[in-house]
Amino acid sequence: MPPDEEAFVLISRWPENSIRNKRPAAIPAPVLPDVDEIPRMRKMLGLTQTALSKVAGVSQSTIVKVEKRQMNPSYEIVRRIMNALEAEMQRQSKRALVEQVQTRKVQFIDAKISLEEATAEMRHFKFSQLPVFHVGRNVGSLSDKTITDLILAGKEPKELARIRVEDVMDPPFPVIDSKAPVELAASLLRHYNAVLVTTRGDVTGILTKSDLLKLL
Repeated sequence: MPPDEEAFVLISRWPENSIRNKRPAAIPAPVLPDVDEIPRMRKMLGLTQTALSKVAGVSQSTIVKVEKRQMNPSYEIVRRIMNALEAEMQRQSKRALVEQVQTRKVQFIDAKISLEEATAEMRHFKFSQLPVFHVGRNVGSLSDKTITDLILAGKEPKELARIRVEDVMDPPFPVIDSKAPVELAASLLRHYNAVLVTTRGDVTGILTKSDLLKLL
């Protein structure tokens, strides 16, 4: 038998099942990132659900449902959210941090002292506002504006002098971590006179609008 005919016979006798059973190897499904990390990372970065939805390109309702485990998100949705969070993390890592511009020596007044003593301390340290503490706790704040407003409202100065700070103090200054980006602190300073800075839970500094000038 000629060689060509012999090869044809061999091929024609090849079991059909051996060809049919050779299927391509299954491609493993992509591993879904840990969805529980999404709210933790978002809060750590100081992002609202609305802000995250914009940078991730998904609806806010989707972010809410994913964080509350009210939906089983597709791999594509989780990937887009995680990519947005990681990009924001890299962006923030290049920013100036609160610890770089804070005033490290924190002056405060006790809630139990008189307003006369408090104003004397404010004049001595040349501060227009001070945090108010009591037994190591951040319980309020006092500003010269609050005091002058009381005088303009008709309060007798001698009577005011005897009032305790805790009776007229304003709400406490907000607290921010020393490793937070300055932009986050700046957003708080639009609404508050100062921001207290903490490191591992302990107050280690204070930040005011004038401290932001250190960035220039």
